[in-house]
Amino acid sequence: MYDTAVTSTLTHGHDGRLARVRYDNAARGNCFDLPALHHLVDTLETAAADDRCAVIHLDLAGKNFCAGWDTSSFTALAAASQEAVAADLRASDDALHRIRRLPVPLVAGVRGRIIGFGAGLLAAVHLPVAAMSARLSLPEARYGFAPAGVGHTVARSLPRPHAYHLLTSAATATAGQLLDWGLVVRVVADDDLDRAVGHLLDTLLAVPGSTLRAVVEVVESSLATGTADRAYDISARTIVAGPATRGAA
Repeated sequence: MYDTAVTSTLTHGHDGRLARVRYDNAARGNCFDLPALHHLVDTLETAAADDRCAVIHLDLAGKNFCAGWDTSSFTALAAASQEAVAADLRASDDALHRIRRLPVPLVAGVRGRIIGFGAGLLAAVHLPVAAMSARLSLPEARYGFAPAGVGHTVARSLPRPHAYHLLTSAATATAGQLLDWGLVVRVVADDDLDRAVGHLLDTLLAVPGSTLRAVVEVVESSLATGTADRAYDISARTIVAGPATRGAA
């Protein structure tokens, strides 16, 4: 059952071109369970389904980006079968894939703690901007289990020794390391985070929404297929329809 004390709310600005989705479970560090995660993803997809929407700002309430998975659910795992646990793990990863497949850029400010599942959420955001004090840790090994989807994401994203260092719970990553590893686009002073996110949103909103959606298509199709086949068609579509081309005709 979805906890109504945890909210995902959608508001609009800039004549509908900017969608702001606020996730508020600040009392518990913005941790997640499956119902809360699905509600957030449904809200993000609702925002992106509006043709006016050019960019989404994911705003996580409070002082932490994401404190991971709701640990209150761990006690139920002892009675669950391996198959049931694996199905739940796949379901949470499928939800993160839905975030990655959003057709518009998703921007988020990253502050405070990024724990466990939070690393997967961070990797799903298109344009995360981090505060200097942001810290990422993966404590799963200390609970006696190996990370699944987050482990896969970290292993693919980080240099191999750093992946082991994090996944064995032996290290905590700094904001500077997240930047070096390509998990965030920029690191700013804590007091400048909201300003930096606002500037990035304004910069994106200066680009036509259809072009932003096309850029997302180019990047995500290239990553998914490893080829430029779709990128050629996407780019050609924007060139033919673009104002510069029409003005030259």
